[in-house]
Amino acid sequence: MYKFLLSLPLFAVASTFAVNTLAVLEIIPKSEIDVSITEIRHLTDELRRQAVLALPSDGYAVLTRDNMIALMPPDEAEAECLAESCAVDIGRAIGAEYISQGSIGSFGSELSVSIELYETMSGKLLGSIVMESSDVKGLMTAIREQSPSLFQRIAKGPVVVDPPGKAKLPASIDPGIKQESKSNTSTYVAIALDVLGAAALGFGIYKHVDANNLYDDYEKKYNSRIKDENEAKFKKVEDARTFRTVSLIAGGVLLTSGIAVHIWF
Repeated sequence: MYKFLLSLPLFAVASTFAVNTLAVLEIIPKSEIDVSITEIRHLTDELRRQAVLALPSDGYAVLTRDNMIALMPPDEAEAECLAESCAVDIGRAIGAEYISQGSIGSFGSELSVSIELYETMSGKLLGSIVMESSDVKGLMTAIREQSPSLFQRIAKGPVVVDPPGKAKLPASIDPGIKQESKSNTSTYVAIALDVLGAAALGFGIYKHVDANNLYDDYEKKYNSRIKDENEAKFKKVEDARTFRTVSLIAGGVLLTSGIAVHIWF
């Protein structure tokens, strides 16, 4: 039990450095089309590959098919129910910050693939693209050409249009647009709070164990005839309990503050 409790602060520190995850769900057929399951899977794999290429590797990770299967609920009925839910619900269930899902159908005499990208926490649609082609090979080419700009919306700011109809680079990367650079101070503050909070929680758990051991020793060696020695031993128990309480409270406050900084800043 104590080993589990001691692992909690370490988990909190590790989560501070976790990358943002993107889940790209399988492309689903919306109507009867002359496209095999294998071909649809190849289109999905290419979509994931383009997501990996479009996002910086030091801050983002794209979940593989096996990753998502492993994160699905172990209960078969729950997993089946989740599979029928919308993409945002699935993203929340597997803990992905972003999720993308596509569908393939027909439009007139051509095949059509639409891809949508969501932020799972808010459910906000970040963008979507629609691609058409007369065959699967053409759709594969369209995914390679058009999907990177969709996934880059995760890491880049909104596209600035000025004058109307003429798209410019996002303000965050256009050298001609003056924009105040985002400070990393809040990130460093949050990390510091999380680390200090985790350390305080760890020390509090250690003192909790220490207080229990001291109390057991006090009970075993209690001697009603030696009052001063009894009081000295019990004073050590009380001191350990005080350190435990203060450390746990401080750790909780620091970790909560770190999480708040992560969310709001």
